[in-house]
Amino acid sequence: MMVSERPMTPLEPNTQLKYPSLVKETHDALSALLFPNLPGCAGRTELMARLLGTGISEAMHVLNGLHAAIGDAGDVCEFGVAQGATSALLANEIRATGKHLWLYDSFSGLPKPSPKDQLKDDIFGLGSIDKYEGEMRCDAMEVQMRLAAIGFPAERCHLRAGLVHESLQEGTGPAEVCFAYVDFDFYEPIAHALAYLDRHLSPHGRIVVDDYDFFSTGAKTAVDEFVQHHPGRYELSMPQTFAGKFCLLRRKSVNLMGT
Repeated sequence: MMVSERPMTPLEPNTQLKYPSLVKETHDALSALLFPNLPGCAGRTELMARLLGTGISEAMHVLNGLHAAIGDAGDVCEFGVAQGATSALLANEIRATGKHLWLYDSFSGLPKPSPKDQLKDDIFGLGSIDKYEGEMRCDAMEVQMRLAAIGFPAERCHLRAGLVHESLQEGTGPAEVCFAYVDFDFYEPIAHALAYLDRHLSPHGRIVVDDYDFFSTGAKTAVDEFVQHHPGRYELSMPQTFAGKFCLLRRKSVNLMGT
């Protein structure tokens, strides 16, 4: 989940850096101990040092899931991109593959919560889940600047602004997806994204859903219902406790049409 901070552009020097040497040390340690099959990638740790709201351990799980599925056909999606720091990290990893990057965000802040969104962790101290509507608003220009700064081809990036039930539809979204990172916080947008992914995820596709059992109850509810509605099709796993609040989904079925 993206916690709001003073907006900064990715081109400002020496901003938002999380101790680059420590990031590299953590990256190398996790690679050796947990992710020995994760290939190296130029520029990775520099982009990890500029992450906003995504911890280093979670980022490593995201990258591991991405590379576990990258051999499948299909593109890469991020749902809930905020300032685009994680988008730039994903873009850098797929630069040489020819895969496209699909990015979805309202850019108007969090939507109205549903009845399935109960406040679990009051991260901003607002006292009510209803008061989070409109929070975490970001500017799409920041995302574009971050991707331009790393030279990711504009023709391979599809930035879709608006509420996801309107911006993510059959015929206009990715035809096939090998990996998706879902960071929508609330039940309804997560459920919509997962339903679309089920129809388009590759045979060995992976999904990481952020804020599972954190902030709003909606994320966990959406994921748990999704897995229950598709028995035997997905493997749900959790990271080590220190890594953060998210879950991992691995596609087990080869049937792309969700039957």
